[in-house]
Amino acid sequence: MSAEARLHIRAAVWGRADNRIAVLLLEGRGGTPLDPARLTATGLALITDLGRIALPTARAWQVRAEPASITVRWSHRVPLVDHAPVELPGVWRWAARRRGAVLVLLGKDLGVAEPEPARRALLARAAAAGSLAGGAVPFAEAR
Repeated sequence: MSAEARLHIRAAVWGRADNRIAVLLLEGRGGTPLDPARLTATGLALITDLGRIALPTARAWQVRAEPASITVRWSHRVPLVDHAPVELPGVWRWAARRRGAVLVLLGKDLGVAEPEPARRALLARAAAAGSLAGGAVPFAEAR
């Protein structure tokens, strides 16, 4: 079973006006290797407070946007997500290009399928519990 079959993936945009950040949420289902403590060895950081996210760039990672799919490469030989169809909000690509990076957040029980207020609360709970990993991941776009 492919990794993207074991993940819920959602793209979002946080912020307003010229201060928008492209976000990619990856929520693991059973058997997915998304243990936040182990992910720190791949260049990500543990996130404990959503209100104060200051992350170094995770160089071993890359998010690549195709016209109709997303690929997420990480420190392993095989991509974590390979050409998975993901619905991108209208300004997501603009925000990712502008910053040259995407905020990638990974963990379990993140509420990816929930509407925004509930999802934000579940993300905050995961951060407070030490079960959320993330990084500023370099962004590339297929031409």
